[in-house]
Amino acid sequence: MVIFLISLIIIALVIYLGVYLFKRHKAKQIEVYQAKVNEITENSLEKELAEISKLNLSGDSLTEFEKVDKNYREIVNRKLPEISELLNDLRELNQHYQFGRINHELKDVDEKLSGTVAQFEKIKEELKNIRKVTEEHQKAVEELSEKYKDLRKTLLAKSFSFGPSSDKLEEQLGKLEQQFNDYTKLMESGDYVKSAKPLSDLQDATAEMEEKVEKIPPIFKSLKSVFPDQLKELNSAVDQLLKEKYVFHEDLKKKLADIQKMVDKNFENLKKVDLKNATKLDEKLTTDIDKVYDEIDQEYRARKVVEKNYNYYQDFVEHAERQEHELLIDLDRLSQNYELTHNEFEEAHDLQVQIQAIRKDFDNFTKQRSEGVIYSDELKRQKDNIDKLTKIEKKQKEINDGVSNLWKEEKEAQKAVQGFDLEIHRMRRDVEKLNLPGLSREYTDYFFKVSDEIENLDEALGQIQINMDEITKALINTQSDLDVLGDKTKEIIDCATLSEEFLQYANRYRTRYPEVEEAYKKASQLFNKEYNYVDALDTISNAVEEVEPGAYKRITDDYESQEQAQRQYPMN
Repeated sequence: MVIFLISLIIIALVIYLGVYLFKRHKAKQIEVYQAKVNEITENSLEKELAEISKLNLSGDSLTEFEKVDKNYREIVNRKLPEISELLNDLRELNQHYQFGRINHELKDVDEKLSGTVAQFEKIKEELKNIRKVTEEHQKAVEELSEKYKDLRKTLLAKSFSFGPSSDKLEEQLGKLEQQFNDYTKLMESGDYVKSAKPLSDLQDATAEMEEKVEKIPPIFKSLKSVFPDQLKELNSAVDQLLKEKYVFHEDLKKKLADIQKMVDKNFENLKKVDLKNATKLDEKLTTDIDKVYDEIDQEYRARKVVEKNYNYYQDFVEHAERQEHELLIDLDRLSQNYELTHNEFEEAHDLQVQIQAIRKDFDNFTKQRSEGVIYSDELKRQKDNIDKLTKIEKKQKEINDGVSNLWKEEKEAQKAVQGFDLEIHRMRRDVEKLNLPGLSREYTDYFFKVSDEIENLDEALGQIQINMDEITKALINTQSDLDVLGDKTKEIIDCATLSEEFLQYANRYRTRYPEVEEAYKKASQLFNKEYNYVDALDTISNAVEEVEPGAYKRITDDYESQEQAQRQYPMN
């Protein structure tokens, strides 16, 4: 029973604590809403509304302000009191623990208060915009007034710098003044909404007038002073240069006359205060006059260079012609005895054609210079031709160097063939001295092949017109083949001589060593019947070395010593 009572007490305490906490939570919610109401009340807009109401607004501006004021009164006089009353009711309900109604009423308060706060913030922003627009218009009036005064002052003090634009600018400034007065009246009426468009138009018109006042004086100065002086100077210069037989890419007198017409036209643009077209034409005038100056300067400088280079150019052409004449004579003479295989004639004739074209250019200039030429074109032509002559001279030298050594090469080739002939005859004598039983077919074929090559070379050099390229190639091949023949000949001489020595030396062992006897017979067969002196030497020397180690080295060393001595002290 005691436990039951304790449980009831605990449950009761829990329920009481829950109710207490819930009540406390709702009370806090109510106070939060009350604080928002108080915040709006404390941040009263009455002062702001009163100040704006003193601005004497009218028209759309007044309508807009009255709407804002009405909305604010609705918040202060109806919505906030209504919400405050609801909050008092909620406090009463909370005291009596009517939590079901409290939740429903709190939701309603939240919706109403949120809408009221949003409306209050919107009203604040609208009031801020009204004041901002008012201040902007007031500031704009002050700025435009200052700008107008500056424009009026400039036009009065510097009317001479505007030339034919002065009257029109005065007229436009008068219209601007009227436009400013109309706007000022509209603004003073307090209708800032309707005055927004006139303000924008007035600002644009003022900016346009400022641009004209700024840009017209330098244009007029160019038309009045700069361009006339330049045209006078250019006309005088062109007249003088034409007397001196200068020629230009276009008719500069006509060009200057056209520029003068543009000057006259731009005076009309200024008279109409047509700044857009006046600016464009001013830029074109500057560009066209600069082009005339550039054309004159270009031709003047070009003539100085052309005249300075004239003698050098003439000497270069004549030198190239002489070189070409001599080159063609040399080629013709050499072609009587040599085949020119590197297109020397074709290349030389091509150079001749180029030189003739350059000569024609030079002669044409020489004839026309007294009547007048476009010197900038002639300078380019002169530079191009001098570059061509430099390359032509280099090519002439290359051709000449290529053929000038033909006679020397021929003599060297003849000397080489004579050397080949002496060498092959020496080889033949050296072989014949051995009185060999014969020579292999392979050796004799190669010998006669090399002999024929030497004979063919000799015949080629004996022709009326020789081809040194082919002869040079044949010399290289024959020298190589002769070297191979020399190696083959030495091999035959060495092997045949040593074979005979080993065969003679083997006689002392033939009766005692059957293998030596057999090798002797085989080597003799190879030597006397087959003329294979290399195998004959290998056969008999190996047999002797078997029965007398070291014999091969001793005999070959003796042979080499004798050969070396003979090379050092040859016998006649």
